[in-house]
Amino acid sequence: MWLVAVLLCIVLIAGCGDKRETLLYVGQSDNWKALLTVIHTADSKKEQQILRLSYKSADIESVYNVRYRLAGLGEEVSGSEDDMNNKSSIIYRTSCTGCERRGEDSTFTVTVDWSPNRKETFPVTFVRKE
Repeated sequence: MWLVAVLLCIVLIAGCGDKRETLLYVGQSDNWKALLTVIHTADSKKEQQILRLSYKSADIESVYNVRYRLAGLGEEVSGSEDDMNNKSSIIYRTSCTGCERRGEDSTFTVTVDWSPNRKETFPVTFVRKE
């Protein structure tokens, strides 16, 4: 009987953990695809953002001097990769506390510059909540 009580307590405690809401945003251009994942933790003002940029063509070895910017998170996020080293994507993680909470109506803009002298800018919009 005590084993049943202990198991019941464990189940109740596990169910009381931080609830998380995940929002997914997607956008693409001729050569790039962006997936932005925004994770809200319930009862917390913390938000985590993960940007994944993927080059869509097979000639990844021709991609170098990549500079990217994500606008719309409050302050602009930017980064760079000297070359892709045969990686299929770039992943950038950031977080904020007390920042404006993102929602289904939030939109973002990604700009990617890479050599030789290529540049694409495209919107990233909400697709689903998990």
